[in-house]
Amino acid sequence: MPRYLRWTAALTAGVVIQFAFFIAVGAVAVGTGNKKLTGAIGLLVTFGASLVPMFGALAVNDWLRTRYPEAERSASVTERL
Repeated sequence: MPRYLRWTAALTAGVVIQFAFFIAVGAVAVGTGNKKLTGAIGLLVTFGASLVPMFGALAVNDWLRTRYPEAERSASVTERL
């Protein structure tokens, strides 16, 4: 699989995971009656909003790299570069 497709898939997975994270946080906030997230909870949500999608995207990228390894370049192609 070409590298740019792996990165595109990982980026898409990260965006989807971030969307799902915010939906889950919103559902928990509304379900518990807390309309505002303040203090330590707000800090956890802020860190989670940046770290959860990043770890998800890295996991998808790693999984795709192991499942679909890049083809080896031949010596003639490497010499031209």
